[in-house]
Amino acid sequence: FQKTGTIDAEEMMKVVALLPTGYRTVFNMYVVDGYSHKEIAEHLGITESTSKSQLFKARKQLQNLLEDWFK
Repeated sequence: FQKTGTIDAEEMMKVVALLPTGYRTVFNMYVVDGYSHKEIAEHLGITESTSKSQLFKARKQLQNLLEDWFK
């Protein structure tokens, strides 16, 4: 990879793939597929608050991974 100040979609998907399964699943369903937290909760058999928490943690971990990516 060229690690410049930007990241393309393919590289971003590789970084997202580094997330734990639960975080990645909720992140993809919410951000990529456009599901609501209610829909995610129903589909995965979790609570809406768990969905929100998983998304928050996924975003935080992604932020850390991307900071490392550009070092």
